[in-house]
Amino acid sequence: MKRDAEELLKELCPELPITKNNKEWIERSEKVLAKTTQARDIYPVVDHTQGEGPWIYDLKGTQYLDMTAGVAVRALGFRNPAIRDYEARIQGYMREVPGQDFDVIPQTLLAERLTGITPGDHEKEVFFTTSGGRAVEACVKSLMDTTHRFRFVAFRPAFHGRTGYTLALTASKHQHKDFYPQGLDVIRGPYPYCFRCPFGQQEATCSLECLEFLRDSIQYEGTDIAGIVIEPICGEGGIIPAPIKWFKGLRKLADDLETKIVSDEVQAGLGRTGRWWGIEHGDILPDYIATAKSLGGGFPFGACIGPKPLFTDYSRHSETFGAEPYIALLSLAVIRTIERDGLIENAKNRGAQLIKGLRDLQEETKYIGDVRGRGLMCAVEIVTDRDSNAYDPKRRVQIVKNCVNKEKLWIIGSGRSAIRFLAPLNITTEQIDICLERFGKAVKAVK
Repeated sequence: MKRDAEELLKELCPELPITKNNKEWIERSEKVLAKTTQARDIYPVVDHTQGEGPWIYDLKGTQYLDMTAGVAVRALGFRNPAIRDYEARIQGYMREVPGQDFDVIPQTLLAERLTGITPGDHEKEVFFTTSGGRAVEACVKSLMDTTHRFRFVAFRPAFHGRTGYTLALTASKHQHKDFYPQGLDVIRGPYPYCFRCPFGQQEATCSLECLEFLRDSIQYEGTDIAGIVIEPICGEGGIIPAPIKWFKGLRKLADDLETKIVSDEVQAGLGRTGRWWGIEHGDILPDYIATAKSLGGGFPFGACIGPKPLFTDYSRHSETFGAEPYIALLSLAVIRTIERDGLIENAKNRGAQLIKGLRDLQEETKYIGDVRGRGLMCAVEIVTDRDSNAYDPKRRVQIVKNCVNKEKLWIIGSGRSAIRFLAPLNITTEQIDICLERFGKAVKAVK
């Protein structure tokens, strides 16, 4: 750690020992931090004092190429110069104004920007939150409030959050839901997982049997649907992009039921897929968009964007820290930087480069069953062999360990046996090449 940072820690915690020992910090963390999603047998402790762009460091100063972007949070990488400049310019501004209770210029400007870059020219409103789960939850509460319906449609696999209502919509891992009571009546259909189609069809020739299955389920279970909640690319479930024709069929289903579509863009939104929003690839109009992660420039921030009015009366929903001026200004800076630097086009091009390289690697190994994605939201699915395409989570872990510990490629899993790539939107051609070289070595080292 840098000298001044170490001195600061000692000043703040004079009674606690401060060392650079990775093993010691992992042991200390295990004693006092609740279990969440850490994989301490894979990842070293991150040095919080340094890192820039797609590069991060551990306590020993070892450099890693980060292809996670904080699970799609840091769209512009670490310590982006433009964002640091904006931060320096707003240091003296008020931060503590509760945006749900009092109007301030930055949150209104941000709401105007968001309604302008989301699909459709109808009247929209924005509700600001502090997370992606809460953004989806706001969409759900808006739908219940305005429709007086309480039944929803969601998919398997899907991840929409761990809050009260969003947990009921989630279906990606049993650990998320075991023994927690569910707060919504949800009719669930299969996500269009074409690599593992439950109906044995091929994407090019299928007749959207998955949607017909869902339509039949709704007819049996209840047609009083408040909303259909989707991920345009299933994120936590394995980075699974829905086929283009599926979106059209989904929109028709929603229209037939006289219900709304909520597009959960928490991972896919703000340019990651090569469009502002993942659902734009399907060329349909969603009714609601939930976004977060990239929106906050590294701070906890999210938004529900939907048809006016989102709520029927005052105080129907609120959140204390929803849109403080400081965070709203940073979010405006993120959007402006994405536009100014052409990062949506860069995501499209660098994503195509990454997909091509991964497909070339697929031909050299029997353990990559599928390569998929849009823009810089990509994945490979690890299998025992390409004849059976059986899930292989153990080999997936071995590959991730090789990436992190041997090749210094910071990467994470997704779904049952996929590995996801969520690079910053400003990743370069050369950095993608480095990623492919290191990932290829990690895969080929596994027997």
